[in-house]
Amino acid sequence: MAKEKRVKKTLKKFVSNCLNGGSIEYKEPTHYKELTVREEKIIYQAKAKVPSLQDILELAIKKVKAKSPNTIKISYIKNHFSECAFLLEQTAFSIYLKFEEKMFITAIDQWISQNKDVLEKLSKKHTNPSDFARDVCKRFYPIVQKMEFESAQKRKARGGKTFEYIIEYLLLRIGIKCQRPAKKARKVLKRVDLVVPNQDIAMTRPDQAYFLSCKRTLRERWKQTIPERKPSWRVFLLTLDNSLPEEKANEINTLGMIIYLKDELKEENHLKDKGWVRKLSELPTDLGANK
Repeated sequence: MAKEKRVKKTLKKFVSNCLNGGSIEYKEPTHYKELTVREEKIIYQAKAKVPSLQDILELAIKKVKAKSPNTIKISYIKNHFSECAFLLEQTAFSIYLKFEEKMFITAIDQWISQNKDVLEKLSKKHTNPSDFARDVCKRFYPIVQKMEFESAQKRKARGGKTFEYIIEYLLLRIGIKCQRPAKKARKVLKRVDLVVPNQDIAMTRPDQAYFLSCKRTLRERWKQTIPERKPSWRVFLLTLDNSLPEEKANEINTLGMIIYLKDELKEENHLKDKGWVRKLSELPTDLGANK
């Protein structure tokens, strides 16, 4: 039992260093090693411990309600939309990270449970604790390598999708009807994340709809991830990015879109006088929340 606790502590420290990108004493070269069926199963079972986006958002909403109940009130959301979106996004992200940590701990527990005989042999082989720890981490590294890579990819995808769900939740909360395109509408609307008031209006009377593209960050290839605006479309680009260079802001204007960003970012000198760059807190009014 004491030996298993020592191995678990060693692997937890090892995984933590891997995830934080630090200098890892036991880290092997980053070549890919094909995992065994048993190792793949460990990863699969560990990943199953992470809840869905919707479940994590529900947990975030409950947590925010418990800590700051006023921030979920309709009147507050209408006037502080940017703050509410950011608070929910950060809360959801912190909750996800905790589940991600549990995912790695589950993998460690499973691996230790399935390799007791190996650990016993290594213990007899190495009299020096650091040599024992190095050998253990070397054997576990292929699992953490693959999990870390997949987690990094998943983290980005989840972040963007979570932002979309948050915007949907906040809009519906303040009485603004919206819908995520599905089926045939999805094929036509493509990169549009949300339509106001619904996809039927968006498809048949696009001049009476709003087309929202929710991008948590505007990465290098941002133009490839936004909708292709048609003449009658009113496309709003929503983001929580921490910066918006003037060149990128001008490109957005050229594309005929309006961008909504963190309230404080709008106050920067190069964005102040650009009418198509607006505070995220202006979104409810622009979508008719006060009509």
